[in-house]
Amino acid sequence: MASFSRFISRRAAMLGATGAALSAPFVSRAGLAASVPNIRYATGGGIGPNEMETIIFLDYVKQNVLKNYGKAYTLDMTFTRGTPEAAALLAAGQADIATLSGPAFATIIVKDAVPNGLTIISDNYQDGHPGNATNSFMVLKDSPVKTIADLKGRKIGINAFASAVDLALRVALKKNGIDPRRDVEIVEIAFPNIASAIREKRIDCGVLVIPFLAVESPKGDLRPVFTGGDAFGGPSSVIFQVTTNAFLKEHPDAVKAFLADYVDGLAWFYDPANREKAIELVSDFTKSSKEVLNSYFATGRDYYRDPNACVSSQTVQKPLDAMFEEKLIDRRIDVSKYLNVGLLPRPCAL
Repeated sequence: MASFSRFISRRAAMLGATGAALSAPFVSRAGLAASVPNIRYATGGGIGPNEMETIIFLDYVKQNVLKNYGKAYTLDMTFTRGTPEAAALLAAGQADIATLSGPAFATIIVKDAVPNGLTIISDNYQDGHPGNATNSFMVLKDSPVKTIADLKGRKIGINAFASAVDLALRVALKKNGIDPRRDVEIVEIAFPNIASAIREKRIDCGVLVIPFLAVESPKGDLRPVFTGGDAFGGPSSVIFQVTTNAFLKEHPDAVKAFLADYVDGLAWFYDPANREKAIELVSDFTKSSKEVLNSYFATGRDYYRDPNACVSSQTVQKPLDAMFEEKLIDRRIDVSKYLNVGLLPRPCAL
């Protein structure tokens, strides 16, 4: 547990006084009515298709699709380097809603780091879902690493310690008799730089996530050793949205309106009638090739996202149970006690 909890504590200490300065606000509520509740949102380190909220709240979508923005709530979005930093912003009282991974959520809960606690309010994306993309730990095509056991003594790149992919890696290693602390070297590398680090042999293995998985895999010089689905034995919620209970108690209607807009935005991006404009918006925002985006975004080559943003306790529970079993947290967490999908605009059949 130490490596996860100390990381969150360190982030919280750094952000306590200066968190707002570390990440630039994505949008401003300047000029909007002061009486409208403002949501301070912390992303989980992704951008574009990797985290749908980062494109659902682009100006065009806010102005043309979202019915509640500016009326029932406003939103300031802060980009973080990963879910541990988003967790630290929540703990420091500098975020109201955020995208978290299972490890970041679990660490907050076991440390009781957020006064009055958190509630999981929606899905973001799931890994290991049949027929969809899955986060993949890649090596060079001609690498001697053929199995997880072959990773012993190797250097492995992830985006951030205590992130969702960090947990998947540690669980997979331990299942194969490898101690993540002693038998391998795990290093932090920003997602966009992992593929080049593998090719330049600065690391032996690295994790590729959407959109980089879709960009790099077709080049043919990298291959997967294992996936997030392998680590947890099936679908699991990699990242999901949470709100502080304090904010939910004070502004329940704002949270519901935010979620209604989130679901409407999700539907807009998945609607074939909006395909051309959707690809244009995401390309302009992420500086990604339209051709590459069109090859995977909102298709079977993308992550699985529930169309109603529904999230089940079972898909969140898997990674948290793995954390307990691998002694990364000191008590088991019952996710059902922290989940409220009743705030979503449509019922969830879970």
